[in-house]
Amino acid sequence: MAAEPKPAQSGGGSEDSTSVPPNVSDLLKSANSTLDDRAWSLDARAQSALLQEAFEAQFAPESDDAVASPARQASAAKSRWVGRALKSAIGLAIVVVVGVGPMQRLFEFSSVDAVVNARLVSLRAPIDGRVAEGQPSPTMGERAAKGVTLLRITNPRADRSRLDDLRRLTDQIESERSSIVGRLERLKELFGEISEQTRTFQVGRIQELEARVRDFKAQAEAASATQFEAASTLERTKTLVASGAQTKVVLERAQRDATIATETERSIRHRLFAAEVELEASRRGQYIGDTYNDRPSSRQQADELSIRIAEAEAELSARDRRLNGLRAELRDESSRYADLSDVVMSAPVDAQIWEVLVSPGEEVRRGQDLLRLLDCSGAIVTTTVRESVYNQLRVGDKAQFRFADQSNLYNGQVIRTSGVAAPADNLAIQSTGPSSAAYRIAVSVPELASGQCGVGRTGKVIFQAAAGPSGIMELIRNGLSFIVPGL
Repeated sequence: MAAEPKPAQSGGGSEDSTSVPPNVSDLLKSANSTLDDRAWSLDARAQSALLQEAFEAQFAPESDDAVASPARQASAAKSRWVGRALKSAIGLAIVVVVGVGPMQRLFEFSSVDAVVNARLVSLRAPIDGRVAEGQPSPTMGERAAKGVTLLRITNPRADRSRLDDLRRLTDQIESERSSIVGRLERLKELFGEISEQTRTFQVGRIQELEARVRDFKAQAEAASATQFEAASTLERTKTLVASGAQTKVVLERAQRDATIATETERSIRHRLFAAEVELEASRRGQYIGDTYNDRPSSRQQADELSIRIAEAEAELSARDRRLNGLRAELRDESSRYADLSDVVMSAPVDAQIWEVLVSPGEEVRRGQDLLRLLDCSGAIVTTTVRESVYNQLRVGDKAQFRFADQSNLYNGQVIRTSGVAAPADNLAIQSTGPSSAAYRIAVSVPELASGQCGVGRTGKVIFQAAAGPSGIMELIRNGLSFIVPGL
């Protein structure tokens, strides 16, 4: 009988099936199915142990396979090490990506907190009075351009006594000046009349003297002819008396007539000279005579009027100077009273209304705050830092600001460093009370001042101070202080 062939061993097909390494996903499914059956009754630690057993059971080789195929075992071990190395590399990459950023921020020069800030412009009442009604009242947050009227303050109780006194005194001086001007005009009119009368008298007197001079010249000519005739008669009489034709009496009479004619001519010549002298004096405005003064009464009146005119002009000039001074004082007092009785408050810069402290119709006192305006043109960033960071910063160091909800960086520069005892600033956002990071820093960020400053928005300031070996130690200490407080 022929021998029957041996049946195929059941292990032959199993060798081919087990030669392939198990799939990780199949292992996870198997583990999950096993866990699903028992997970409801186990805690976290027991579930972890159960999962470890499932993995070991799946990866445990059969005894036949371990004896039959050592090469497959080596291949499976190598695959396990490659998977573990790949997982380790992925985990290390995740650690680097996730941890470098926080560590970099941990050891950098940065602020504890930062806020966008800007200076406040306070409008104070320059006078006592009342906020005028009947006009729109400024509202908080409203934009106010430079020169725009915001408030008006009126004071009907302003003192105007000095203004009234100056006006009364000015009216009095103007009235006196008007009377002086009238008197001066009358004096000048009289002076003109007297001067004309004096001129007329002078002309008449000159004409009279000229006529007298001509008369004396005529008389002198006549006297000269009479004297010539008397002299001729005397010569003839002398000849006749010497011949005995005439008597001595006739000779004496001829001698008398010749003497009288000579003296008469001489007298007329003297009077002619006196008339000529008086005429020359009259032409110069001087009068010579025994029956009147050297100046006529009209000329004396003209002199008196000229003195009175000079006095009136001097008085008028004094009134004008006084009046000009009073008018200048009146203008100044009127301006002062206008400033004390009615004041218009306008925005000194382009700003935003930050705070409204009064209402229409409210009584205010001089120096009282009325409005506070936010001047965004000078926006800065104020922040507080720890002492270790503060000691490494100097004015002029570069810095960068980042809003809390943004990633954009804005370049800036440190413009002021102030310690714990720094005085309060005239800024919109004031620093809080003392804390572990109470050292204040002000950073100028031009990009914030050029647009909407966003006062009140928070962020972070990163300083770029130069750090030497001691600075690096401070950086490390600063970073570790976040982890271990009090380090």
